[in-house]
Amino acid sequence: PHQLSGFDDAGITEANNQKINDDPSAQKLTFEQIEELKAKGLAGDVSAQEIISSLTENNESFAKKTEFSKSKYIQRKQRKFMKSFVLLEATVYNMCDFFFVVNPTKIRGIRSDSLSQVLSLGNVYSTARVLAVDDGQGLLIGALLTRISNGGLVFGVHTGDVGNYDITRYMNFPTEVKDRLRTLPWTKLHHKMEPFVDVLPDSPSEQDIMGHERRRRGHAKLTETIDTLNEGQFDALIISTNFNPISVIKKLVPYLGGSRMLVVYDQCKEPLIEAYAQLRESTEFLNVQLTESWLREYQVLPNRTHPTMNTSGGGGFILSAIHLAPQ
Repeated sequence: PHQLSGFDDAGITEANNQKINDDPSAQKLTFEQIEELKAKGLAGDVSAQEIISSLTENNESFAKKTEFSKSKYIQRKQRKFMKSFVLLEATVYNMCDFFFVVNPTKIRGIRSDSLSQVLSLGNVYSTARVLAVDDGQGLLIGALLTRISNGGLVFGVHTGDVGNYDITRYMNFPTEVKDRLRTLPWTKLHHKMEPFVDVLPDSPSEQDIMGHERRRRGHAKLTETIDTLNEGQFDALIISTNFNPISVIKKLVPYLGGSRMLVVYDQCKEPLIEAYAQLRESTEFLNVQLTESWLREYQVLPNRTHPTMNTSGGGGFILSAIHLAPQ
């Protein structure tokens, strides 16, 4: 059975906020008494709920408020006196939601619904080999790694000698997941590897030997990475870049397999419009689409269900197309 609350008759109440003065004079408790309650609360002698009850009972204007205003007043006091924290798992959704609120420029303004659309359009499955460009500090790379399992591969192309995939560190991936990631700088994209030549001196020291082995391992790893890229036939090409998207597409499309998806995300539509026009004219692509992500978050409460007052203006734009196999 439905339990009655103050909100059930909120529409027929005569209470209103017209004559309420929002100033400290409505509170009967003095500043010293409130500070004493806070001290007792910190010591554990008084619960936070008891402090809030004392404040509401001694507030002359509280009884005059509507049920909605009373609820908001109590919620403000709960946030002040009942502070708590919850440990959240570092999932893709939680990481995306956190950075979108705290520092959206770090992840290039991609919202959680936009990220899910990118993964869905890219048809990223457990054993897929995905070629990616992520200039959003590794959020996209981390999302791809969560979709890939044994037999799959994520190949990231980045600027600089080392890829800036900072967010992947927070996601606590085990070693077996990290091993599914290969990275290569743009400067090495068309690099041709020569046989390893590194001659040790006649009487090498221990440091010389260690340096020789380090360079040999580095050469072998780079050779293996470039060979993996040159194999081509990747199952998806997913891009979120600060560069002109069409220039990145032209560089990496030759490595994409036939009947595979190309997905490009950008927080602005202007860079994608040029790419959209060129892909539409190209005979290499089919079903070229440019879409905008749209999301509306609702507050769901008794008698006051409505869109939230503060919401994001946009979640970015997504360009997608099917790459046809060369004739």
